[in-house]
Amino acid sequence: MTSEYKEKVLDKKVEELPFTNFLTSRYSMTVRLPAQNTFDYAKREGMSFFNLTLACLLKALNEIPEFRYRIKNEKVIEYEKINAVTPIMMPDHTIREIEIKPVSEFNSLREWNDYVDNKKKNINDNLFSVEPSLRDILPIGNFSCIPWINFDSMTNVMADSKQLMPVITWGKFVDGKIPISLTASHIFIFGWQFKLFYEKAEDYLTHPEKLI
Repeated sequence: MTSEYKEKVLDKKVEELPFTNFLTSRYSMTVRLPAQNTFDYAKREGMSFFNLTLACLLKALNEIPEFRYRIKNEKVIEYEKINAVTPIMMPDHTIREIEIKPVSEFNSLREWNDYVDNKKKNINDNLFSVEPSLRDILPIGNFSCIPWINFDSMTNVMADSKQLMPVITWGKFVDGKIPISLTASHIFIFGWQFKLFYEKAEDYLTHPEKLI
């Protein structure tokens, strides 16, 4: 699915990008955002709270160009969209990944929710849906949920110290809020982009009807 999206080469020189000579360019932040309206909407419409939260976060991420930047063939490119890869827990508590298109690719939120549910039901036996070594040059963001833990912060595994793929993890729904951890590369992402992401995520979690 990742090959479906258009890409354009940006007027940026790889050798002039910041923080490329640091031990790691990765950094993280965790913010608690209100999600009661999304929780209520999911229950009222008979949809998955996990699915709708993912829809909100993936839409927020896609609306900020820098999260769609990658380095490919020694050029900086921008993808028109990025997909999510997310682990799904199996009955034996092992995990398998699925790849999910953003809700903007569908005609309705219910159509997108059914598409995700079908993905879960027909998951294959491969641990990874996208080869880890390719994720930094493909339009991918990593999304996962730890619904049992109301964490204050967290770290994420890195395939490479200069990894560009954004990683988002959210936690337990408590008192109407969820903690959301965002890990990104300082090569392209600065405090302003973190601010934009959390503002957009909060807006969609508060108004899930805006997703379509």
